[in-house]
Amino acid sequence: MYVSSSARTLERDLIADWNRNIADIPHTYEGLGTYTGEEVLHLIRMKQDQGAQDGLLLALLSLEHGGDRVAGQVIVKSFLPLAFRLARTSAATRDIFRVSTTDATATTISVLWEVIHTYKVDEWTHSVAGYIRGQMLHVLETSFITPKDVEKISVDEQTFNEIVDVPSLEDEPMAVFQDLITVLTWAVDSGTLRRDEIEILVRIELAVGDPGSARDELAEELAVSRETLNRRLHRIRTKLMTAVSGDLSAKLPYASRRS
Repeated sequence: MYVSSSARTLERDLIADWNRNIADIPHTYEGLGTYTGEEVLHLIRMKQDQGAQDGLLLALLSLEHGGDRVAGQVIVKSFLPLAFRLARTSAATRDIFRVSTTDATATTISVLWEVIHTYKVDEWTHSVAGYIRGQMLHVLETSFITPKDVEKISVDEQTFNEIVDVPSLEDEPMAVFQDLITVLTWAVDSGTLRRDEIEILVRIELAVGDPGSARDELAEELAVSRETLNRRLHRIRTKLMTAVSGDLSAKLPYASRRS
């Protein structure tokens, strides 16, 4: 997809502002200690126990709500790649994007700030990153799409994190059939897949570890046999790929997880 130079300029300006004012400058985060922006960003993104990440994000959210501007900007920076991608892929910003790519990017960033500002730190204490990401999609859908069949995606948060993880601006663009956030957002927007079908698909395709074990666990949760689950998963894949490619026989090979 072509992205205008003006949109890229906004994105690069935001990153340049981060590099200039926060990235390498020590800041004291009350209750956490003194770190540079990049150090806190690393703590957020590093592989860790879910509870540890939740605790860090909740602490930063509380600081932002208390007026710590830097804490808020660190959270925003950690979700900027998603905001950039949603500006180009979400049906909610499609009309805005056609008129002004810069305005579409500004819209998704403002939605991210709204989600951060209104986050209920005393109530939403588990899978914080997944909830922020899910709320971004939800706010975009309910605010910018005519409210007809708008439904929030219900996917376990660890898997949702995997869906919406996108490369940074400096990374190479992902191929269209590997870009899950684009395909799955479109599938929901277009009514191609139901939310329960999305959940089945991503829980298997994005399973951490042995995908066979993931199938066994999901089959048990759904109270169906492994064979029934495999048939259901095949139907979901076929429906999605047929809709995306228009012609199943001409589609790109689909590298599914082994059974």
